[in-house]
Order: sequence, then C-alpha cells, then structure tokens
Amino acid sequence: MSGKSTVVGALACQRDSFKFNDFKTAVVSCYEQSKKPASKKKGKAAEEVELPVYLIELKDSILFPEGGGQPSDTGILSYEVNDETIEVPVFYVSRDGLYAKHHVNQPIEVGTQVTIEVNKDRRLDLMQQHTGQHLLSAILEQKYRLETVSWSMSVPTDIDSDGDLNDYLNFVELTRKLTEKEIDYLNDEINQYIILIPQPIKVEETKLKELDSSSKIPDDYDFANGGIVRTIHIGSLDSNQCCGTHLSNTSQLGSIMVIKSQTTVRSINSRLYFTCGSRVYKYGSEANNLLTVTKQILSSSDTQIPEKTQQLSSQLSNKSKSERYWMMETAVNDSNEIMAKFQNGSLSSSGINNISLFREDYCTQEYLSRIHKELTNRLLKDKTSYVIVIGGFDKKTQVASLMVLSDSGDTIQETVNIFNEALPNIKGGGGSKGGKWQGKATNISVNNWKSLTESFIQE
Repeated sequence: MSGKSTVVGALACQRDSFKFNDFKTAVVSCYEQSKKPASKKKGKAAEEVELPVYLIELKDSILFPEGGGQPSDTGILSYEVNDETIEVPVFYVSRDGLYAKHHVNQPIEVGTQVTIEVNKDRRLDLMQQHTGQHLLSAILEQKYRLETVSWSMSVPTDIDSDGDLNDYLNFVELTRKLTEKEIDYLNDEINQYIILIPQPIKVEETKLKELDSSSKIPDDYDFANGGIVRTIHIGSLDSNQCCGTHLSNTSQLGSIMVIKSQTTVRSINSRLYFTCGSRVYKYGSEANNLLTVTKQILSSSDTQIPEKTQQLSSQLSNKSKSERYWMMETAVNDSNEIMAKFQNGSLSSSGINNISLFREDYCTQEYLSRIHKELTNRLLKDKTSYVIVIGGFDKKTQVASLMVLSDSGDTIQETVNIFNEALPNIKGGGGSKGGKWQGKATNISVNNWKSLTESFIQE
C-alpha cells in the first residue's frame, strides 16, 4: 500500500512549509512497531508500563519526518467517530525508505480520513535554525573557504519555556577555529542578509537517474524508484541539496547570533555555536537573568563580576589549603590515639588487638587514607597481630566510610563479613593479603553507623 503515498521529498510540508493545519488526508497503513527487549535494569523506571507504538503511513502529510539534520515535527491527527472528534498526538515522524511513518500510541484504521495539525511553534523554530545554518555555512564558505564538515540542531524541551542556555545553541563543525574578529564579521554580515538585503529562498525539485560524488542523499533513499531530490537556493548566495523545511525569505530569520565560545573536536576541528530567530531573544533573556542573579549574589555591577569572581576563587583556594592542613593535623592526632590504644589495649581471646575509632563531621575516604598513611610505618614495627576499624561519616554527602586495617587478609575478611551482615549495601575492596580494606555505605544514619563501628571491639 506504500505506493499510494506521497514520497518524502514531495510531501505537502516540503512543498509548503507554512501549512500548519486543516490538512486532510487518509490513512494508507497502520501497524504496531516491534517492541524493544525489556530493560534488565531494576527500579521505578523499569516498572513503568510502556505504551504500544503504532506507525501510520498517510497518503500525504504536513508533518516533516526527521532528516537532513532537522528533527521531526510533532502534531495531531484528528478524525470523526459518531460525531465525536478523536485526537491522536504524533510524537515523532520517521522516514522508512521513500515514505514517512507517523509514530502514535493508538491505532487508526486504514482508509480513515484524518485532519493534520502541526505544532506550529516547533516547526517555525526548526525552520529558522535550519535556514540559518544554510546561510551561515554559505557565508563561511564564500568569505573564508571553510566548508561545514557537519552540523547539529538542538531542540529545547519546550520552545515556549525557559531552559538551559546551551539548549538554544546549534553548531557547525569547521576545519579550524575562528578568531573573534572573524566572528564579529560573521555576525554583522549574516544579519545584513536578514535586515538590509534579504534573499528569497526557492526550492527546486528534480528526479535523478544516478548520484554524483557530491550528493548528500542517504543510502536508504531509493531515488531511482520515484525519489525526489530537493535543492534549496538562497538568492544567488547558496544552493544545497536538502530535504528539510525552510523559510521563504531570509528576513523571516529575524536574527542570527554566532557565539564566540568554540570547542575543539577531532584534534584540529572546531564547533562554532549559533542560534536563530526567537531563540536569540530567549538566549539573551536567560543570559540577562543569570547576570542579574550573579550581580545580586556578588553585590557587584556588571563590570565588577570578573574581579569579584576571581577574588572568591582565590579565597576558596586559600580556605581549601587551610582546611587540608588542619585535616592532616587532625589525622596525625587520631593516628596517635589509635597507637595509644594499640600499645595499652588488651588482646582478644584469639590474640588479636581489636581497636576502633569513629569520626564524623566531614570524615571522608581521603581523611581515612591519611590516617592509614600515618599508621602504616608504625604498625609494621610492632609484631602483634591486630585489626583496626576506622569509621567515618561525611554529613555533607551523607556517605558512611569504613576502613579495616590488619596484618592478616583472613582477619580483614572476617571483620568485613560482620559489617556486611548488619549492612548489606556496604561496598568496598582490598586487603586480601592483609593491609587495608576500604568501602562506603549509604542509607544509614550517623548514630547507627557510629554504634556499629564502635561495637566492633565487643565482637
């Protein structure tokens, strides 16, 4: 039945990108998508019931299937049953060979007449980003002879809501990094084609018998059996094969902003970030909100933020050094306390010296390791068999730490087994041949952890 459908390349959404609703068509096929193997992960997410997914092929569609670097449209299929309107959300549209498949969670009978409505805000946003990329890449190639190696379009979770600044950014990958001066030029030049010398955007459709080496058509698109090759022309600036939906004039972009921050990929290539259309305002609004909050926190003006931030960074660094120094001093004192217990303590019935020490208030694995370092040389000088349990609890992270020291690997394992019986979720390792075993535990209160650690010497 696929032969009755319009092929991707000639879809109504590609012939008229501004057709958003009241488009009537018919269901050509509908079948349930094969289910993915059940997840082996345990937990709440795995227990959620997954709705069945049905793939609907329509005679024609104004919903664009993902392709050419452009995400798919979303929208609604509606139809009448006994004077009642049924609305079926389309959450994704894919391309299967020459034809578009609309992903929904409920089936619709073949032959049903449906009306399509597109998520207009999403479509306009995606068109602005896609056309903006074509214009940006054209200027980069003309001015700097830089070809676009690849590109990526971001999709904010909700176009109408505030989000993370990076959610608004797309990127083109280039073969080198641009200078700030070059980016300034780009921002000026590209907006000239939006404001002062807007360019018409035309779509040319052709049918090819064979592809040349420069073709960007996917391997699974059967152009030889009815496939359409589309070329997007931006005035006389650019001509590029593309299946995506586009604006009809560069003036509809509104604005394009190229960001000066770049990231290096593949050793020498660079990602140049940009955003277009309504996202420029949203990016600026979010950046201004962050700036306002930062000024309030730092009690500073815009221009004082770098200086104030540097001051805070220096203060934090100095504080960290001071904290580390006193932590090490405290670790030395705790080591002395353990050695005092070791030298004055009485042996257990098995002839082993059992000692425990518990510390809280930001007692981390790093702190326990420092105690171990202080003890190591001193314990080696004494020939008495021993097992030392050091427990810690970091109130900041709510993580309990445990370290077991002994001259015997068997003794370490026996001690760890005692803790495992009381607290099965403790995880750690080491000490199979004596020395040190260390681990962590969660979901335990500080008082229970302290009691468990200190009760060891009664075992």
